[in-house]
Amino acid sequence: MAGFKINQRGIDEMMRQIQKGVERSARRHPIRIPIGTDPLTSSGAHGDIEHDPYLPKALLWLHEQEVEQRGHFQDMAAFTERENLSPEEARDFALQLEQYGFVQITRSFGGDDTMVHLTDEGRVEVRRLKQLAGDRVRRADYATNALLRWLYDQDASVEPGKFADAPAASFAGTPLTAGEISSAVAELVSYELAQSPTHRNDNDPYLLQITDGGSACIRSGRAVRNYMETQNTAGTTNNYHGSTVVHGEVSGGVVLTGDHNTVNAGNSIDARALAGLVQGLRDVAPQLGLDPVDAADFEAEIVALERDGSDPEQGGRIWRRIMRLAGPALTTAVATGAGQQLVELGAGLYN
Repeated sequence: MAGFKINQRGIDEMMRQIQKGVERSARRHPIRIPIGTDPLTSSGAHGDIEHDPYLPKALLWLHEQEVEQRGHFQDMAAFTERENLSPEEARDFALQLEQYGFVQITRSFGGDDTMVHLTDEGRVEVRRLKQLAGDRVRRADYATNALLRWLYDQDASVEPGKFADAPAASFAGTPLTAGEISSAVAELVSYELAQSPTHRNDNDPYLLQITDGGSACIRSGRAVRNYMETQNTAGTTNNYHGSTVVHGEVSGGVVLTGDHNTVNAGNSIDARALAGLVQGLRDVAPQLGLDPVDAADFEAEIVALERDGSDPEQGGRIWRRIMRLAGPALTTAVATGAGQQLVELGAGLYN
């Protein structure tokens, strides 16, 4: 791993700041993430309401109030007050939820149209949101996309921990955790869609800013992982040496032909660097604290990387799966700081 140096104190400071930010957000919005639920996929009929920063929270809040006060209409103004929003937005939320069929507004002659109660459709949607909130894959995808969009809107270097206070730091009505945010940071950095400014002192806070690649991803309108899948630049290549033509992809480093012709068909993946990455991942695996299922998946991906990592396209896909499994643990580097070095090495090989 020679040549890869990191500022461990800076990484520790980043994690502390993210944790503090998430804890502040959790105190403001104490909604628990359900554990052990079977995730459902969105039918698409609800317009991806789970991505909205407030409507899912409003539905969950209404359900809580209904349980406590059966048969009572609830005033959406109480919800907007809890969220530190203007009273005028209570009417907008009520109207939006009514358009989805999730609530019924009780309109009075005085024009009071913020009093609502859940419909049967609303109760079904509450159940769907609670199950979605336990879907780790959907949450991780959302966290990565939302963090990149937030960085784009900041248009400057910013402490990533502050994202926890943003309305967008919520999926299906539940706040993102510190681990989910730090995983999103690691993934964006590994994709080179975000970066930390290089010139800073050890005591300076960890800052993050969007890169030109990240801005291009936002402007494309695609999700991060979908966008990255389209960035493979490998294509059909004709390499000429004497009378020999190599057309298309070739496995390995060289093609040997007759008449002393040797055609270089390398795929730009440094074999020594790949071997170092594979060995480094195996070395840090016991320190990552993964649960037994994720640990087994992690080892399987290392084996796949060792076998197929010399191909840029296949290796890139395997590396992205590794980052999804162990990105937060690798970024915190557990004890030695080697994790961040591995993230940087993998990003250098496959981006």
